[in-house]
Amino acid sequence: MNTVLIATLILVSLGIFFAIILGIANKLFHVEEDPRIEQIEEVLSGANCGACGYAGCTAYAEAVVNAGAPIDLCTPGGEETLTGIQKILSVKTGGKKDKNIAFLLCQGDCDLAPKKADYSGVDTCSGVKLVGGGDKSCVYGCLGYGDCERVCPFDAIHIGDKDLPIVDPKKCTGCGLCVKACPQDVLILQSIKKEVLIRCKNQEAAKDVIKECKVGCISCGLCEKNCPIDGAITIENNLAIMHYEFCIDCGLCAVVCPKNTITDKRKEERKMPVINEKCVGCTLCVRVCPVDVIAGKVKEQHKIDEEKCIGCLKCYDVCKFHAIDLTEMRLKKIEYYKDKKYNKGKKEYVNR
Repeated sequence: MNTVLIATLILVSLGIFFAIILGIANKLFHVEEDPRIEQIEEVLSGANCGACGYAGCTAYAEAVVNAGAPIDLCTPGGEETLTGIQKILSVKTGGKKDKNIAFLLCQGDCDLAPKKADYSGVDTCSGVKLVGGGDKSCVYGCLGYGDCERVCPFDAIHIGDKDLPIVDPKKCTGCGLCVKACPQDVLILQSIKKEVLIRCKNQEAAKDVIKECKVGCISCGLCEKNCPIDGAITIENNLAIMHYEFCIDCGLCAVVCPKNTITDKRKEERKMPVINEKCVGCTLCVRVCPVDVIAGKVKEQHKIDEEKCIGCLKCYDVCKFHAIDLTEMRLKKIEYYKDKKYNKGKKEYVNR
């Protein structure tokens, strides 16, 4: 009995001794955590989605405070989170950025790009891709098995009735998880304001594309020839490539595309702007016109050169005085666009 009691007393004494040692070590080596880390973590989205490039919200908050990470990487949190971090750190960024959302660069649904075989196996895009590049006639197109839908933490993307993902712009936060999960690379992140997209990734010759998809790019080059901005569209590897940093969303490429590969969200409202008597000569329209076809003196009514105007509607969007009307003239000029080539150097249309 005495042996058991002695052993117990020794263990209790050792426990107390090591507790004291640990307490002293904790005091000696304690590192104060910057209170801003917890504050920033509270204003983050809390989704722990990893869109910022860090393991989670806590890791990102620590990186912002301790490593100077950019403060605008929390896309799910949006402008509210950015403003909150700015207040905590007493800093400002270069201004408000447009929200990015996911866009699908493929229109090859089950009707337009039929399947070449019946697939039976793992019900994922990654799984079906391992079997001969997929079950679709176009090996570059969306496979439609929902890998993007499964990884989305915001319920913002779903596979529609025709086996293509549909993105809800209100729910999409631009976290990019769907883009990373897509084995076909047919999802991209772009500004929610993006109007015009080349929605094809097929790099095969035109004769093969026609067999595989009714809306596939045939690399005819009409979009590149009619684009008023140098470098905005190029033909590479049998495919029209849009360089979105240069694109002005004028929609001319969508007008001339013979396969409807290029989509324009504003297609129905694209008309020709005409300046009316309400113009006060503020010059806002002049400053945003990408092809320099608006002229006029300050505080005097301006005028648009109708022959050279491309109908991008950027002037219409910025006018604060309702001084720009829209006419159906642009619709009449569609054939004009098709028969002419824009001379980018001289900013005018010339005969081909």
